[in-house]
Amino acid sequence: MKMDFIIDRNARRAAYRQIMSGITTMVRDGKLVPGDRLPSEREMAEYFGISRGTVKKAYDKLCTNGVTQSVVGSGTFISKGQDVIKADRKQQALNNIESLVKKLTSDGFSYREIETHFNLVINKYRTRSKLVHIAAVDCSPEALYTFEEQLGYIQQAEIDRILLSDVQDGKYTAGYFARYDLIVTTSTHYKELRQRLPSMKTKIMQAIISPDTQTVIELAGIPKDKTVGAICLSRRYLEVILTFMTRDVSKKNTLVLSETSSDISDFLDKKDYIILPPEHILDGIKLKDLSQFTKAGGSVIYFNYQIERGSLIHIEERISEILHVKIGGAL
Repeated sequence: MKMDFIIDRNARRAAYRQIMSGITTMVRDGKLVPGDRLPSEREMAEYFGISRGTVKKAYDKLCTNGVTQSVVGSGTFISKGQDVIKADRKQQALNNIESLVKKLTSDGFSYREIETHFNLVINKYRTRSKLVHIAAVDCSPEALYTFEEQLGYIQQAEIDRILLSDVQDGKYTAGYFARYDLIVTTSTHYKELRQRLPSMKTKIMQAIISPDTQTVIELAGIPKDKTVGAICLSRRYLEVILTFMTRDVSKKNTLVLSETSSDISDFLDKKDYIILPPEHILDGIKLKDLSQFTKAGGSVIYFNYQIERGSLIHIEERISEILHVKIGGAL
Protein backbone atom coordinates (compact mmCIF):
# COMPACT_ATOMS: atom_id res chain seq x y z
CA MET A 1 0.00 0.00 0.00
CA LYS A 2 1.38 3.40 -1.03
CA MET A 3 1.59 6.02 1.71
CA ASP A 4 0.43 9.34 0.29
CA PHE A 5 2.79 11.50 2.37
CA ILE A 6 6.49 12.04 3.00
CA ILE A 7 8.75 12.24 6.05
CA ASP A 8 10.70 15.49 6.15
CA ARG A 9 13.86 14.82 8.16
CA ASN A 10 14.63 18.55 8.34
CA ALA A 11 11.27 19.41 9.87
CA ARG A 12 10.99 20.33 13.53
CA ARG A 13 8.16 17.85 14.00
CA ALA A 14 9.24 14.39 15.10
CA ALA A 15 9.02 11.66 12.43
CA TYR A 16 6.45 9.65 14.38
CA ARG A 17 4.17 12.70 14.48
CA GLN A 18 4.53 13.11 10.71
CA ILE A 19 3.44 9.48 10.29
CA MET A 20 0.44 10.04 12.54
CA SER A 21 -0.52 13.19 10.65
CA GLY A 22 -0.07 11.53 7.26
CA ILE A 23 -2.19 8.51 8.08
CA THR A 24 -4.90 10.65 9.72
CA THR A 25 -5.01 12.89 6.63
CA MET A 26 -5.40 9.84 4.36
CA VAL A 27 -8.31 8.66 6.51
CA ARG A 28 -9.88 12.11 6.42
CA ASP A 29 -9.54 12.27 2.61
CA GLY A 30 -11.02 8.80 2.16
CA LYS A 31 -7.78 7.25 0.88
CA LEU A 32 -7.79 4.90 3.86
CA VAL A 33 -11.10 3.46 5.04
CA PRO A 34 -12.13 1.36 8.04
CA GLY A 35 -10.75 -2.17 7.67
CA ASP A 36 -7.74 -1.20 5.55
CA ARG A 37 -4.54 -2.86 6.77
CA LEU A 38 -1.51 -0.63 7.24
CA PRO A 39 1.99 -1.81 6.26
CA SER A 40 3.75 -3.68 9.03
CA GLU A 41 6.14 -1.76 11.26
CA ARG A 42 9.09 -3.27 9.36
CA GLU A 43 7.59 -2.46 5.96
CA MET A 44 6.79 1.12 6.96
CA ALA A 45 10.28 1.60 8.41
CA GLU A 46 11.93 0.36 5.22
CA TYR A 47 9.57 2.45 3.05
CA PHE A 48 10.55 5.71 4.74
CA GLY A 49 14.07 4.73 5.75
CA ILE A 50 13.44 5.28 9.46
CA SER A 51 13.71 3.15 12.57
CA ARG A 52 11.13 0.53 13.39
CA GLY A 53 10.80 2.06 16.89
CA THR A 54 9.63 5.34 15.33
CA VAL A 55 6.90 3.55 13.39
CA LYS A 56 5.85 1.56 16.48
CA LYS A 57 5.49 4.79 18.45
CA ALA A 58 3.27 6.30 15.74
CA TYR A 59 1.13 3.16 15.49
CA ASP A 60 0.73 2.98 19.26
CA LYS A 61 -0.39 6.62 19.41
CA LEU A 62 -2.85 6.09 16.56
CA CYS A 63 -4.32 3.11 18.40
CA THR A 64 -4.62 5.17 21.59
CA ASN A 65 -6.43 7.90 19.63
CA GLY A 66 -8.83 5.36 18.15
CA VAL A 67 -7.75 5.90 14.54
CA THR A 68 -6.36 2.38 14.24
CA GLN A 69 -6.62 -0.90 16.05
CA SER A 70 -4.03 -3.62 16.41
CA VAL A 71 -4.93 -7.29 15.95
CA VAL A 72 -2.34 -9.69 17.33
CA GLY A 73 -0.94 -11.85 14.55
CA SER A 74 -2.75 -9.93 11.82
CA GLY A 75 -1.44 -6.37 11.90
CA THR A 76 -2.71 -2.81 12.31
CA PHE A 77 -5.97 -1.74 10.70
CA ILE A 78 -7.95 1.46 10.29
CA SER A 79 -10.50 1.27 13.06
CA LYS A 80 -14.18 0.90 12.25
CA GLY A 81 -14.91 3.10 15.22
CA GLN A 82 -12.59 5.95 14.24
CA ASP A 83 -14.14 9.34 13.76
CA VAL A 84 -11.59 11.41 11.89
CA ILE A 85 -13.33 14.57 10.77
CA LYS A 86 -13.38 15.03 7.03
CA ALA A 87 -12.13 18.30 5.57
CA ASP A 88 -15.57 19.72 4.80
CA ARG A 89 -16.85 18.90 8.28
CA LYS A 90 -13.79 20.50 9.82
CA GLN A 91 -14.28 23.68 7.80
CA GLN A 92 -17.93 23.79 8.81
CA ALA A 93 -16.90 23.42 12.45
CA LEU A 94 -14.45 26.31 12.11
CA ASN A 95 -17.16 28.42 10.47
CA ASN A 96 -19.53 27.67 13.35
CA ILE A 97 -16.90 28.62 15.93
CA GLU A 98 -16.09 31.81 14.04
CA SER A 99 -19.76 32.80 13.92
CA LEU A 100 -20.08 32.18 17.65
CA VAL A 101 -16.96 34.25 18.41
CA LYS A 102 -18.35 37.13 16.33
CA LYS A 103 -21.66 36.90 18.20
CA LEU A 104 -19.96 36.87 21.60
CA THR A 105 -17.70 39.82 20.77
CA SER A 106 -20.73 41.80 19.59
CA ASP A 107 -22.33 40.98 22.97
CA GLY A 108 -19.38 42.61 24.70
CA PHE A 109 -17.19 39.64 25.60
CA SER A 110 -13.42 40.01 25.15
CA TYR A 111 -11.35 37.39 23.30
CA ARG A 112 -9.76 36.54 26.64
CA GLU A 113 -13.15 35.81 28.20
CA ILE A 114 -14.27 33.77 25.20
CA GLU A 115 -11.13 31.63 25.31
CA THR A 116 -11.58 30.98 29.03
CA HIS A 117 -15.24 30.06 28.61
CA PHE A 118 -14.44 27.74 25.69
CA ASN A 119 -11.92 25.94 27.90
CA LEU A 120 -14.41 25.64 30.73
CA VAL A 121 -17.05 24.15 28.42
CA ILE A 122 -14.58 21.71 26.86
CA ASN A 123 -13.41 20.57 30.28
CA LYS A 124 -17.06 20.12 31.27
CA TYR A 125 -17.45 17.47 28.58
CA ARG A 126 -14.10 15.83 29.34
CA THR A 127 -15.18 15.02 32.87
CA ARG A 128 -18.38 15.14 34.91
CA SER A 129 -16.54 15.02 38.24
CA LYS A 130 -16.23 17.85 40.73
CA LEU A 131 -12.52 18.45 40.28
CA VAL A 132 -12.02 21.99 41.58
CA HIS A 133 -12.76 22.53 45.25
CA ILE A 134 -13.25 26.18 46.21
CA ALA A 135 -13.63 27.78 49.61
CA ALA A 136 -15.46 31.12 49.61
CA VAL A 137 -14.60 33.14 52.72
CA ASP A 138 -16.30 36.34 53.88
CA CYS A 139 -17.73 38.02 56.96
CA SER A 140 -21.36 37.91 55.76
CA PRO A 141 -23.45 34.97 54.52
CA GLU A 142 -24.96 37.22 51.85
CA ALA A 143 -21.56 37.78 50.18
CA LEU A 144 -20.82 34.06 50.36
CA TYR A 145 -24.03 33.34 48.45
CA THR A 146 -22.84 35.82 45.82
CA PHE A 147 -19.69 33.75 45.21
CA GLU A 148 -21.67 30.53 45.09
CA GLU A 149 -24.23 31.95 42.66
CA GLN A 150 -21.77 33.57 40.25
CA LEU A 151 -19.35 30.63 40.12
CA GLY A 152 -22.01 27.94 40.32
CA TYR A 153 -22.33 27.66 36.55
CA ILE A 154 -18.93 25.90 36.42
CA GLN A 155 -20.12 22.35 36.89
CA GLN A 156 -16.71 20.92 37.80
CA ALA A 157 -16.38 23.38 40.70
CA GLU A 158 -17.63 22.60 44.19
CA ILE A 159 -17.98 25.67 46.41
CA ASP A 160 -18.07 25.68 50.20
CA ARG A 161 -19.15 28.81 52.11
CA ILE A 162 -17.03 29.66 55.17
CA LEU A 163 -17.59 32.63 57.47
CA LEU A 164 -14.50 34.68 58.24
CA SER A 165 -15.44 34.69 61.93
CA ASP A 166 -14.93 30.90 62.00
CA VAL A 167 -11.40 31.38 60.66
CA GLN A 168 -10.73 34.15 63.18
CA ASP A 169 -11.95 31.91 66.03
CA GLY A 170 -9.67 29.08 64.93
CA LYS A 171 -12.48 26.75 63.86
CA TYR A 172 -10.89 26.46 60.42
CA THR A 173 -7.09 26.36 60.24
CA ALA A 174 -4.59 26.18 57.38
CA GLY A 175 -4.70 22.39 57.65
CA TYR A 176 -8.41 22.44 56.91
CA PHE A 177 -7.95 24.65 53.84
CA ALA A 178 -5.30 22.32 52.41
CA ARG A 179 -8.14 20.31 50.85
CA TYR A 180 -9.10 23.22 48.58
CA ASP A 181 -7.63 24.13 45.20
CA LEU A 182 -8.70 27.74 45.50
CA ILE A 183 -9.75 30.14 48.25
CA VAL A 184 -11.70 33.22 47.18
CA THR A 185 -12.51 36.20 49.36
CA THR A 186 -13.45 39.84 49.00
CA SER A 187 -10.74 42.46 48.59
CA THR A 188 -11.70 43.75 52.07
CA HIS A 189 -10.50 40.54 53.75
CA TYR A 190 -7.77 39.44 51.33
CA LYS A 191 -4.84 40.78 53.39
CA GLU A 192 -6.18 39.42 56.68
CA LEU A 193 -6.82 35.96 55.22
CA ARG A 194 -3.28 35.77 53.83
CA GLN A 195 -1.91 36.69 57.25
CA ARG A 196 -4.02 34.08 59.03
CA LEU A 197 -3.30 31.37 56.45
CA PRO A 198 0.31 32.07 55.32
CA SER A 199 0.85 28.56 53.96
CA MET A 200 -2.20 29.00 51.71
CA LYS A 201 -1.12 32.31 50.12
CA THR A 202 -0.78 30.89 46.61
CA LYS A 203 -4.35 29.57 46.75
CA ILE A 204 -6.01 32.78 47.94
CA MET A 205 -7.60 35.09 45.35
CA GLN A 206 -9.37 38.35 45.97
CA ALA A 207 -12.48 39.61 44.24
CA ILE A 208 -13.99 43.06 44.14
CA ILE A 209 -17.74 42.84 44.65
CA SER A 210 -20.22 45.68 44.34
CA PRO A 211 -23.95 46.26 43.74
CA ASP A 212 -25.13 45.52 40.23
CA THR A 213 -26.31 48.35 37.99
CA GLN A 214 -30.02 47.66 38.53
CA THR A 215 -29.61 47.86 42.31
CA VAL A 216 -27.80 51.21 42.09
CA ILE A 217 -30.52 52.61 39.81
CA GLU A 218 -33.34 51.45 42.10
CA LEU A 219 -31.67 52.84 45.23
CA ALA A 220 -31.10 56.20 43.56
CA GLY A 221 -34.73 56.27 42.42
CA ILE A 222 -36.25 56.21 45.91
CA PRO A 223 -38.17 59.48 46.37
CA LYS A 224 -36.88 61.75 49.13
CA ASP A 225 -40.24 61.84 50.94
CA LYS A 226 -40.53 58.04 51.30
CA THR A 227 -39.68 56.01 54.40
CA VAL A 228 -37.05 53.30 53.84
CA GLY A 229 -36.23 50.19 55.89
CA ALA A 230 -33.57 47.51 55.40
CA ILE A 231 -33.61 43.85 56.47
CA CYS A 232 -30.54 41.57 56.31
CA LEU A 233 -29.26 38.26 57.59
CA SER A 234 -26.12 39.86 59.03
CA ARG A 235 -25.15 43.24 60.42
CA ARG A 236 -22.10 43.37 58.17
CA TYR A 237 -24.23 43.18 55.03
CA LEU A 238 -26.54 45.80 56.47
CA GLU A 239 -23.54 48.11 56.85
CA VAL A 240 -22.64 47.49 53.21
CA ILE A 241 -26.14 48.40 52.06
CA LEU A 242 -26.15 51.63 54.07
CA THR A 243 -22.80 52.56 52.52
CA PHE A 244 -24.41 52.63 49.08
CA MET A 245 -27.57 54.45 50.16
CA THR A 246 -28.01 57.97 48.78
CA ARG A 247 -29.88 59.00 51.92
CA ASP A 248 -29.72 58.38 55.66
CA VAL A 249 -31.54 55.39 57.11
CA SER A 250 -32.07 55.58 60.87
CA LYS A 251 -31.10 52.65 63.08
CA LYS A 252 -34.75 52.05 64.02
CA ASN A 253 -35.43 51.38 60.34
CA THR A 254 -32.91 48.53 60.09
CA LEU A 255 -33.39 44.92 61.11
CA VAL A 256 -30.92 42.01 61.33
CA LEU A 257 -32.81 38.72 61.15
CA SER A 258 -30.08 36.79 62.97
CA GLU A 259 -30.52 39.08 65.97
CA THR A 260 -34.29 38.88 66.35
CA SER A 261 -37.01 36.28 66.29
CA SER A 262 -39.84 38.75 66.54
CA ASP A 263 -42.60 39.27 64.02
CA ILE A 264 -41.59 41.78 61.35
CA SER A 265 -45.08 43.16 60.79
CA ASP A 266 -44.41 46.06 63.15
CA PHE A 267 -41.14 46.78 61.41
CA LEU A 268 -42.84 46.96 58.00
CA ASP A 269 -45.53 49.29 59.28
CA LYS A 270 -45.45 52.83 57.86
CA LYS A 271 -42.56 52.09 55.47
CA ASP A 272 -42.75 52.72 51.75
CA TYR A 273 -39.61 50.84 50.66
CA ILE A 274 -37.86 47.77 52.07
CA ILE A 275 -34.35 46.78 50.99
CA LEU A 276 -33.53 43.07 51.17
CA PRO A 277 -30.59 40.78 50.30
CA PRO A 278 -30.84 38.84 46.99
CA GLU A 279 -34.17 37.05 46.84
CA HIS A 280 -32.80 33.50 46.69
CA ILE A 281 -30.86 34.05 49.95
CA LEU A 282 -34.13 34.44 51.82
CA ASP A 283 -35.35 30.95 50.88
CA GLY A 284 -36.59 29.22 53.99
CA ILE A 285 -36.87 32.46 55.96
CA LYS A 286 -40.47 33.25 56.82
CA LEU A 287 -41.34 36.71 55.61
CA LYS A 288 -45.07 36.12 55.37
CA ASP A 289 -45.75 39.76 56.11
CA LEU A 290 -43.75 40.84 53.06
CA SER A 291 -46.47 39.82 50.59
CA GLN A 292 -49.00 41.85 52.57
CA PHE A 293 -46.57 44.76 52.51
CA THR A 294 -46.37 44.76 48.71
CA LYS A 295 -50.15 44.31 48.35
CA ALA A 296 -50.59 47.43 50.43
CA GLY A 297 -48.44 49.38 47.95
CA GLY A 298 -45.01 48.94 49.50
CA SER A 299 -41.96 48.47 47.23
CA VAL A 300 -39.15 45.93 47.65
CA ILE A 301 -35.61 46.48 46.39
CA TYR A 302 -33.26 43.50 46.36
CA PHE A 303 -29.67 44.53 47.02
CA ASN A 304 -27.78 42.31 44.58
CA TYR A 305 -24.01 42.03 44.82
CA GLN A 306 -21.91 40.94 41.87
CA ILE A 307 -18.26 40.05 41.33
CA GLU A 308 -16.58 42.82 39.35
CA ARG A 309 -15.90 41.69 35.79
CA GLY A 310 -12.11 41.83 35.92
CA SER A 311 -12.03 39.83 39.17
CA LEU A 312 -14.41 37.24 37.72
CA ILE A 313 -12.24 36.78 34.64
CA HIS A 314 -9.16 36.16 36.81
CA ILE A 315 -11.01 33.60 38.91
CA GLU A 316 -12.42 31.83 35.85
CA GLU A 317 -8.97 31.65 34.29
CA ARG A 318 -7.51 30.18 37.47
CA ILE A 319 -10.25 27.55 37.61
CA SER A 320 -9.64 26.73 33.95
CA GLU A 321 -5.90 26.29 34.64
CA ILE A 322 -6.59 23.99 37.60
CA LEU A 323 -8.97 21.89 35.48
CA HIS A 324 -6.43 21.69 32.67
CA VAL A 325 -3.75 20.38 35.02
CA LYS A 326 -6.06 17.89 36.73
CA ILE A 327 -7.66 16.56 33.56
CA GLY A 328 -4.36 16.54 31.68
CA GLY A 329 -2.76 14.54 34.45
CA ALA A 330 -5.57 12.01 34.30
CA LEU A 331 -5.24 11.30 30.59
